Amino acid sequence: MQYILVDIVDRSHFYPFSLTRSVAECRAGIFTFQERWEQYLEAETGIYTVPYLQNLYENNDFLNTSDAIYFINITCIPTDEIVAQIKILNTGEKLISASGKWIATKSEERSLTKILLANYAPKAIDSASFVENAVHLIKLNTSFIQRDFNWVKANRVSQALDNSNRTIGLDNIFIEEGASVSCANLNASEGPIYIGRDSVIMEGVSIRGPFALGFKAVVKMNTSIYGATTIGPYCIAGGEIKNAILMGNSNKGHEGYLGDSIIGYWCNLGAGTSNSNIKNTGGKVQLWNESDQIWDTIGQKMGMVVGDYSRFAILSRINTGSYIGVSANVFGMGLLPKNLPNFTWGVLPGYQIDKAIDDINNWMKLKGKSINEAEKLVLKHLYQISIQ
Repeated sequence: MQYILVDIVDRSHFYPFSLTRSVAECRAGIFTFQERWEQYLEAETGIYTVPYLQNLYENNDFLNTSDAIYFINITCIPTDEIVAQIKILNTGEKLISASGKWIATKSEERSLTKILLANYAPKAIDSASFVENAVHLIKLNTSFIQRDFNWVKANRVSQALDNSNRTIGLDNIFIEEGASVSCANLNASEGPIYIGRDSVIMEGVSIRGPFALGFKAVVKMNTSIYGATTIGPYCIAGGEIKNAILMGNSNKGHEGYLGDSIIGYWCNLGAGTSNSNIKNTGGKVQLWNESDQIWDTIGQKMGMVVGDYSRFAILSRINTGSYIGVSANVFGMGLLPKNLPNFTWGVLPGYQIDKAIDDINNWMKLKGKSINEAEKLVLKHLYQISIQ
């Protein structure tokens, strides 16, 4: 494999999502980071991540070869110019941004340190941009949806929309093959609307773009969605949603509000669950930084970030700027604490690993899937760290 996406350098900025998978699988816009890079490179890519996650990916053979490979910083936002500069790198050269941030290296080395210490290419890229952290995904979602929509429209033809729907900006709406959309209100005047393959939008749904709906995702009756929102593959959406990302296989299927938030994979928000996204004072919101173990000031609006496999009981009330870790089974009275670590049971530590894995597998079975051994080992690794 000629191109390998590397997340090791910046992955701690993407907790809790990068605790259970490579940053390459993070989704903003229509596509994941990896899917977007592959579109620009016009080639498949492998993933180089930390050892406890590497076995999730079937590209480990590159570590045992001495071939020259292009190693690419997954957090760099790809452009035609950047890809062109990557492809002309000589073996032993690296490409950096004008500010000195690493973008890519062509190397026979396999040690990350040696990859990063390669010689500079003749010139740096002045216009390179990077996804800085997990919260940055929300800020970039509008531009990613627009970019991804343009790519889809250039490569495929939209299906016809049923006459039962009411639309504004029909040219800015794209319907993939197999999608079912009936009696919906679709307003694409402020951003594109993308409806993924084999997805379903039920009667009475109102959507204002920018909006992306993934493969086999479902938007339930009378749901209200405001942009910029991404509902990833196999997700279920209901109630009121604004400026949010559900990465994949997650459910927010009932009444309640979700706003200015990012939900990882395999999560579930119980009926009536709502989050706050602005303080009563209108003041600055702070969000827990798991990597640095500090509270970061985010801005005036921030809902929550929720790690993979976490679930909320019905009528959960989630505080402004909440950090929810991996595999948390959340329930409790009143406003929930703003920082709930990995393997929380209720609002305290104590979700035992064997039960957590069994429960995750039960949820996966609801979508016709099951947890694999590599995923179990990742969870066991994180659990051991949590009880030390």
